[in-house]
Amino acid sequence: MSLENSKPDDVGSVQPPEKPKAKRQISFASLINVLLFCGLIVLYALYFFKLDRTGDQQEELVEMKERVEGATSSIAYVNSELLLEEYELAIKMRADFEREQARLENDLNRRQRTFQTDVEGFQRSISAGTISIDRAEVREQELMQVQQELMQLSETYRERLGRKEFDMNVELLSKISDFLERYNQEQGYDFILGYTRGGGILYADRQHDITFDVLSRLNSEYRASQ
Repeated sequence: MSLENSKPDDVGSVQPPEKPKAKRQISFASLINVLLFCGLIVLYALYFFKLDRTGDQQEELVEMKERVEGATSSIAYVNSELLLEEYELAIKMRADFEREQARLENDLNRRQRTFQTDVEGFQRSISAGTISIDRAEVREQELMQVQQELMQLSETYRERLGRKEFDMNVELLSKISDFLERYNQEQGYDFILGYTRGGGILYADRQHDITFDVLSRLNSEYRASQ
């Protein structure tokens, strides 16, 4: 009776299969703790690296702001429209261009009036029957040739005026750019801008306007060269 009662108790107290299971649980928990610790180290490293980058970016923004603020103090502008209206060289060139334009237009108009008179005379001759058919055909071809020449002449005059205007603008720009380069050796601006109403510059403070000083000196140099 005592042996039979002791067997279940002895077997239940020993429980040999549970010891290896406890060892596996301890190893797995240790591994989790190691991984969590490494993860914390990585998070801290990333956090402090981000702080360093943010600080660098802030320093770059401050430096950029200082450069921009420093540059604005050395900017000036010229009213381009007023300069071209009042610059005496530009006035002279514009007058020369207008005279040439009027001369070519008058010549073309005179030729066209002559052609129109010839056409009207030809039509009257046909209506009156005072011109033969052969002569009418020849005369018609002559008038068509004159008309073609007038069209070509009109295109030639237009191209001539376009080249003259282009050359005039190039010379003016060269004169003004050369003057401003010499002018700025004394003034020391970083930029001298050309301002026109409705242009790319939407607002310009008048304290940076050097138009009248530039215009006065340009005209003085032009008069001295005449």
